[in-house]
Amino acid sequence: MDAEAVRALALSLPEVEEYTHGDLPAFRVRGRRFATMLERSSVHLMLGEAGIREAAAAWPEHCSERWFAGRLSSALVDFSRIEPQLMRELVTDAWLTRAPASLRRQVGP
Repeated sequence: MDAEAVRALALSLPEVEEYTHGDLPAFRVRGRRFATMLERSSVHLMLGEAGIREAAAAWPEHCSERWFAGRLSSALVDFSRIEPQLMRELVTDAWLTRAPASLRRQVGP
């Protein structure tokens, strides 16, 4: 996958807005950031602590833990060689972690 495909995945989810974070694309739902593209071939996904740990353990070739200010903050996902369906799942999980319940129902269980 490339950055444009990941961007399209994020923007395909309900009520996502793109904005600039440090001159790079980031995405939020109702004001809550769920993804930031700080590198050319990777994206930081805010999956919650349990989700970050699970992603890093399940797919260590694609995902790693990232810490900021002493706390586990995101999963760094290398999208350059990831399967599109797995990338879709991870982006959607990050969105689900940050979206309010009323929006989560629009995407599924």
